[in-house]
Amino acid sequence: MDKEHQPDKNYMFSPLALYFRHQEYPAARKGKKTMIGHNGWLEITERSSCRNKQTSPKKTGILDGIRKIAKDIVHQSRRLQPAVKGSTELHGAVSLEPREQSLLYCELEFNLSTALNAYISNQLEKPHLSPDNLKKISDAWHQRGYPRVIGFRYDLETQLELVSLHINEFSFYGRRQGNATEISLLLNEMKMNARNMRVRTYCQLDSTIAKHLIDSQSLFNLINATASQQTALAEIAQFFKLVIN
Repeated sequence: MDKEHQPDKNYMFSPLALYFRHQEYPAARKGKKTMIGHNGWLEITERSSCRNKQTSPKKTGILDGIRKIAKDIVHQSRRLQPAVKGSTELHGAVSLEPREQSLLYCELEFNLSTALNAYISNQLEKPHLSPDNLKKISDAWHQRGYPRVIGFRYDLETQLELVSLHINEFSFYGRRQGNATEISLLLNEMKMNARNMRVRTYCQLDSTIAKHLIDSQSLFNLINATASQQTALAEIAQFFKLVIN
């Protein structure tokens, strides 16, 4: 195969655009608003105190940003799920239909797992990976009767647990770099998200999906995910935004 027709190794196929194959599917930037990455649409990052004085009288933390985005999403919802008599009422908007949620979470979980596998593999090469910690994870995995994995392709929660065991050994990036407490908090949030995503009810609230996306972007920043991985996450976020609008 000549170079002109060789596939792009950085290209990551996504089926999300096919869902809108009869409609226009915007790129990761819409109205020049950055969706993913440093100061992206999904993550409200803190500015320096000097810049805050110039642009905003009040510093908005990431948790406040999550609440604001989730609240906005609820108000923007294009359809509410009616409460069924005798069932537990959902307190919030559910804009994504089951098929849409299945597509979104399939892509989100795959890209998170792929990014973490690459990140842990990179830490192994440095080498920052502790054999004792890896053995602890591997033994627990086999005790549960799960099959062997290639590389570090454990389930998402187990990958995050492996990273958590190396907070003092692994290299981290972004605004949480050097702050073990914040790194631990984010990893714990992501482990809870992983458990939540594993229960495929396909009726997640808009605010819950928004939080999963926000936390995922924060994780990508923490592990310095590649540009192609960031783009894949941006496409998932864009898919979500298009459906709820």
